[in-house]
Amino acid sequence: MKPHEGLIVVLPEHFNKRDIPALLRRHEAWIRKTAALFDAQRLEPSFQSASELPSTVLFSHCSAEWKIEYRHEERLEVALQVLSPDTLLLSGDVANVALCRKLLCLWLKQRAQQLLIPQFEQLATALGFSYGKATVRLQHSRWGSYSSSGVITLNTKLLFLPAHLVRHVMVHELCHTVHQNHSRAFWGLVQQHDPLWRLNNSDMKSAWKYVPAWVSRQTA
Repeated sequence: MKPHEGLIVVLPEHFNKRDIPALLRRHEAWIRKTAALFDAQRLEPSFQSASELPSTVLFSHCSAEWKIEYRHEERLEVALQVLSPDTLLLSGDVANVALCRKLLCLWLKQRAQQLLIPQFEQLATALGFSYGKATVRLQHSRWGSYSSSGVITLNTKLLFLPAHLVRHVMVHELCHTVHQNHSRAFWGLVQQHDPLWRLNNSDMKSAWKYVPAWVSRQTA
């Protein structure tokens, strides 16, 4: 079960598709329970399809809001233009939802590089951590990661999370520069820099609710 995509059934090779209805009936209680949980956590007043394009983009972590305008023109390609400090324009074949969404997600990644990386660098300096390199990616599920080569990767989708959860993820990854595991020592270090880490860590389980549906399925 995915928050925005709903139920996804993955079948092994040679599985008899006629057995799918029985399979779904066997797990019906869990499916309904999980769907109800997602609906209860959802911030959007109504379910927004991932195929819909946004009219606004709100970055919760820095309280910034962008308006998005669409202008249809008789050409196959789509161009993205920054009209003002808070307005984007997509022009061209704007009926091509997939291409528009791809351009918007590339723009999101640029914004994440401009906003998240400086914030991360300042936090690392303030807390006394060092690392090799920090970068951003539009990842499907992982909010952050640390590699043995010293590279820290932050998910572009952090732009949509509240500031205290963004900081929690950053602290988590910085602590991995000292402990590359989730040992007691690791969590002790996290607690030093994030006293509410237990609450924040619990809230991260439903952090998907802050990410718009049109972004949730994109990865790059």
